[in-house]
Order: sequence, then C-alpha cells, then structure tokens
Amino acid sequence: MALAVILPKLDEAMRSGRIVKWLKKEGDRVKKGDILFELETEKVVFEVEAEKPGILSSIQAKRGDMVRVGATVAFILEQGEKAPEVPAGKAKPEPASIAKGEAPVAVPRGVEVKASPVAKRIAKEHNIALSLVEGTGPDGRIVREDVLQAVEESKAAATPPCQEDVEGEIVPLSSIRETIAKRMTESFKVPHFYLTVEVDTRELGKTREKLIPLVESKVGIRLTITDLVIKAVAKALEDNPSMNCAYTDGAVKLFKQINIGLVTSVEGGLVVPVIHQANEKSLAEIAQNRAELVQKARDRKLGMKEMRGSTFTISNMGMFGIDQFSAILQPPEAAILTLGRTADKAVVRNGEIVIRPMMALTLSIDHRVLDGVIGADFLQSLKNYIEKPTDTLS
Repeated sequence: MALAVILPKLDEAMRSGRIVKWLKKEGDRVKKGDILFELETEKVVFEVEAEKPGILSSIQAKRGDMVRVGATVAFILEQGEKAPEVPAGKAKPEPASIAKGEAPVAVPRGVEVKASPVAKRIAKEHNIALSLVEGTGPDGRIVREDVLQAVEESKAAATPPCQEDVEGEIVPLSSIRETIAKRMTESFKVPHFYLTVEVDTRELGKTREKLIPLVESKVGIRLTITDLVIKAVAKALEDNPSMNCAYTDGAVKLFKQINIGLVTSVEGGLVVPVIHQANEKSLAEIAQNRAELVQKARDRKLGMKEMRGSTFTISNMGMFGIDQFSAILQPPEAAILTLGRTADKAVVRNGEIVIRPMMALTLSIDHRVLDGVIGADFLQSLKNYIEKPTDTLS
C-alpha cells in the first residue's frame, strides 16, 4: 500500500519547513530508516527518514521549497504500485504575501499556475513567485502586465523611500532567521510584562566549586552555574506549579512535566534544546544532558524529541558581559527567565556595606494567564534556592 511522505511537525509552533535537499531521487529503492531529505526549520536541519521500504515516487516539492506542515511531499510505493493523486493544496506552501523585505515563496512542483510564457519568463528573471501574483487575463491567467506590476511592487517594498540614496547590500535572511523573525513577531503581540530581581550568588559559587569534582567523577562534565540555575528553576516551578503553563484557545494549560528549554546560540540564529523532567534529574544528569544538547545544537544534529515539549525557558547572556536583559516569550510558553552576568557590587548586609557577587534575573510573563504576584512568588522561591543552596540542588 502506498505510503505518503508527510512534512513532519517538529514542535508545537512549527507551521512550515524548507526542503534543503533530497538524498534520494524518484525511482530509488529505499529501506526503512533511509534518509529521504533534509528539512530546515528555525531550530535545526532535520533528516527525514523512510518509514517503510519501497520505491520513492512522485516527489511534490523540490530543493528550496517552503512547505507547510502535513503536506505530502512524496510517496513510497510497492513494486508495480501507482501513486495516488495528491489532494488539492497538500503540497502548497503556507499562505503568504509579498511584504517589505520578504522573499517570495517558491511553488512546489506539481502545482499548476496559469500564466503566459512571457509572464513566466519575466517572473523567473526577477525571482517573482507566480503563486503570489493575481492574474487579470482570461480565467485568471497571469499576463505580462501582472508580473511587471509585481516586480515594481516588490522593488518598492524592498527599498523604503528614506533609504533610496543609501548604498547597501541586500542579504536574504536564512531560513532559521526568517522563521525566528515571524515567530518572534507573533510572540511579541502577546501582552508581556517583566519582573527583575538581583540575587547574591556567593553561596551558589561555593556550592559549584564543591560539587565540580563530584559531578566530573560521575559524568565527566564540568558543572556550570547554568546547571545549578536549571535545577533551582525546576525546584521553584515545583513550589509554584501555576507558573508552569501556557495560554491555549482561551484557556490555561497546566503542564504536568517540568521541561526546561535552554536558548542556545548557533550559526545563523538560536535554537532551544529541552531538558525533559528537569525536576527529577540530579545535577550530574542535568550537566550531562545540557552539555550533550548544546553540542548537538551547534552541530545541528538535534533530534525531534530533543526540541519538543519545553514548558519553561532559560536564556543566559552573562557570559557575553550583559548585565540584564528582557526576553520575548518562547511560544506557547507563558514565561521565560533571563540571566545576566555575575558582577561584584556593594550591597548592605546586616547594616554594613559589603561586596557580593550579584546577578540579575528577569522574568518575562504572558499577562493573559499570569499576574505579577504569581511571578513574584516564583522569583522569591528561585532567589531562595540560589542564595541558600542545600542538598536539594545536588
């Protein structure tokens, strides 16, 4: 029986992906587990495997095409079997329009566009996607004038009037950066608010130094402050379960698991690998998990399960010398925590001015489902775990 090869959904917010390249061609015999093509999202380049043996047939999307999740991109057939017809729209890209600075979306193979030969030639010369052009010819056929108008509109959109006389190079966004731009624009429409607290990390630093040899002896990984904060965040979420949630269709989804996403910088953008059930892991397990995920992210080899299911995210820019910053929510989560650098500051302790290593924590919150008091309670729990680390963090 014919098996449709479907563009997979790698995370809850994913809507589409770009075909990087096909590793098999039509007519090739494939085995279960063979890599069919590489799929690029904003997070990773993912290798899509064959789910059954057979003959690859009827490839619907070529290299470079942006295809929506769930679309049929090919079939795997048995010997002598004929591929079924692809339902209308299954291999089409997600709806799009030409906007300022936005690249046209390619049309997958097999999707018919009614256009005159001259219109097709002009569109090809100017990199115009015919699927985005409204035809004024008979039966909606795209004619020469339609494409020329689209060319002028595209030029006007790509070059704002105030920049016409300024020389510069137009560099197309990478697929990762383009998707990040879309998702962050959508996320920023959510009503955010921010809470910041400073924490004294002196005891946390001492705890780390004491535990480094123990963790290295167990897993061969050097314990970091981030590992300790991940553990502390997991404990604080256990104390404040209403923080571990997401807005969904006019309701609040309270997550049963505590899965911590860690924002990681990679070439071309950011990815968020996930430490699942962080509250049930020891510090050694968290350190090992974190090190493996970060390396995989930078090698662009994260698996689907390693990128899905985060319920709360942490972003640390302290190593870049940043004192404090506010992050945009990672959809669909309701909160994200940022860590600034640790720096010596003069603070008052028991009526005396002393020098302490201080770090700023900023919590970004979705105001649709969470209020300031809930966020403040969470931060106070977290501050307590960081400033008074005990065996609960070991």
